Amino acid sequence: MSEIPGLLRRGADASVGKTKSQRVADDVADRLVSMDATELGSRALTNMIETMYENGWQPMDLVHVVRRQHTVAVADLAAAVLLHQADLADADSRAPQDWVDQMSTICEQFPKVAARVEATPDFLTAYLTSSGKTDYIAASDQWLDVLTLLGRWQTLPRWPQLGPKPSQWPRTRPTVTGVSGSDSPNTKMLSKIRGLLAKADATDFEEEAETLTAKAQELMTRYSIDTMLLSQGHIDIHGRRVHVDGPHAPAKAQLLHVVGTANRVKAIWDPEFAVATLVGAPVDVEQTELLFTSLLVQATRALGHSPQAKKRKKAGSAAFGKAFLYAYAVRIGDRLTDADANALEEASHESGDLLPILAAQTVAVEAEFDRLFPTAKPMRGPRLDAEGWDSGQAAADRADLSR
Repeated sequence: MSEIPGLLRRGADASVGKTKSQRVADDVADRLVSMDATELGSRALTNMIETMYENGWQPMDLVHVVRRQHTVAVADLAAAVLLHQADLADADSRAPQDWVDQMSTICEQFPKVAARVEATPDFLTAYLTSSGKTDYIAASDQWLDVLTLLGRWQTLPRWPQLGPKPSQWPRTRPTVTGVSGSDSPNTKMLSKIRGLLAKADATDFEEEAETLTAKAQELMTRYSIDTMLLSQGHIDIHGRRVHVDGPHAPAKAQLLHVVGTANRVKAIWDPEFAVATLVGAPVDVEQTELLFTSLLVQATRALGHSPQAKKRKKAGSAAFGKAFLYAYAVRIGDRLTDADANALEEASHESGDLLPILAAQTVAVEAEFDRLFPTAKPMRGPRLDAEGWDSGQAAADRADLSR
């Protein structure tokens, strides 16, 4: 009986967590190099990915948890093996569109591994060959990366399921009927909104950014209302995870929360993995993420330009930045809520059907959120730097989000 599976388990246990031992991991890696183990190692990685998917994790989730805590080489290997597993599962033609979009994002973020590795004779051998280094040291380093991936992913808990798991995918993804393609109204409107927000992110002129963001917010609100009315009472609730990077990830998650609240989307934050989950109507979830991304760019730029921030050093600078972003989030939330209320009031005069549909959607969002997160509890906010708080609120006040 092969001892390779036992070595893989031992090396994975020694690579991360409380049982981490670099000496043991090095010893296991050296032994694996001397054995014909790459085929079983490749299979162990793809089996681990399949297990994680069945436990509620998705492709970008697995990349995110690795990239936060491990080296570039480990993250590159994670991206490559995720793409390899997607090819084995024929995900391009079977997976939901959101899943396919995640694989495309991995290709964009990891261009070096975007060209799929031809797994001949097996994935790990082909991946090492593609690196141009096949000596003993390179092989040992790759095995250390493999053990780290197995060790990291095996410690992940079961997560709420968002959408169908791979075992529930059809043989071929159903063709969506109706208007589709680049000329559809939905695609045109979302492209226009993205374009406005991209311009707001890129400009160094605050007044221009305010005008562009205000126009984008106007289009988003109108688009959401029109979509709600066109649904004619059909309520579809969608969940999506948003991966938040440091520094100040909790403060950035607070910004996501207030943007979601203003757009009828509920958000929950997982501080251990720095992942937020949004629950709401698909169009509202999409627009919440779009606006959050834009406001985060603008808030980060405002923080970088703050004279008070530039005076701080080291720990003081970190405290100021955290308070700045929390205050920015709270103030932006107030203003977005007011703008949304005004837009809904105006739209309700145009259509008497809006408020009943809105109430039904709110009930559906709450029910789905409670189903996914039955034990969710509110978090207490941290103690914050006073000067950073004042500066953050002032920066939020300068972001003109209403017409």
